[in-house]
Amino acid sequence: MIAGIDEAGRGALVGPLVIAIFLIENEEAVEGLKDSKQLSPRQRSHIYQKLKQVGKFEVVKIAPSEIDERNLNTIEVEAMKSLIEKHKPTTAYVDSFLKDPKPLEIEGINVIAEHKADERYGVVAAASIIAKVVRDAEVKKLHKKFGFFGSGYPSDPITVKFVKEHLKELENAGVVRRKWKTYKEMKKPKQSSIDNFLG
Repeated sequence: MIAGIDEAGRGALVGPLVIAIFLIENEEAVEGLKDSKQLSPRQRSHIYQKLKQVGKFEVVKIAPSEIDERNLNTIEVEAMKSLIEKHKPTTAYVDSFLKDPKPLEIEGINVIAEHKADERYGVVAAASIIAKVVRDAEVKKLHKKFGFFGSGYPSDPITVKFVKEHLKELENAGVVRRKWKTYKEMKKPKQSSIDNFLG
């Protein structure tokens, strides 16, 4: 059994971090799959349905409130290791932010952790697509509850504008990352024009 592991939402301001493991017997069945970021939502949804037929997967959803309480890197490593240990593939390919893959090493399992692994291994691209589809579904649930706020990423001006206007509501609901730089900037009191001029 071969596994691919990837995440979606690591850099998000609103919504969960989603980590997915995808497992398959025959790696060739997912050869040539593209990283989720290179696909449209419709393409991802279509491939997601096909992946359910050729392999199996599991996802872990980590709320912004938990990320605020702990270290993001530690949370991600723990979740990835837990998924690998639970499913026990012979080889696990991991799209990892780590420069040193040692924290992900597991005895008896060949763990290959690389940056941009989703561009090199079909099983990781599959996990990337699953994680993205699941996160998008979670974001849609939040849209229904709070109103449309875009992608949830700090690079999205719609998200930033919405969070500024609904800061307390999102904060109280625990769906915004309070330790993110973008969020901290929003919390700072606005300086007057004369203050800005005086530096």
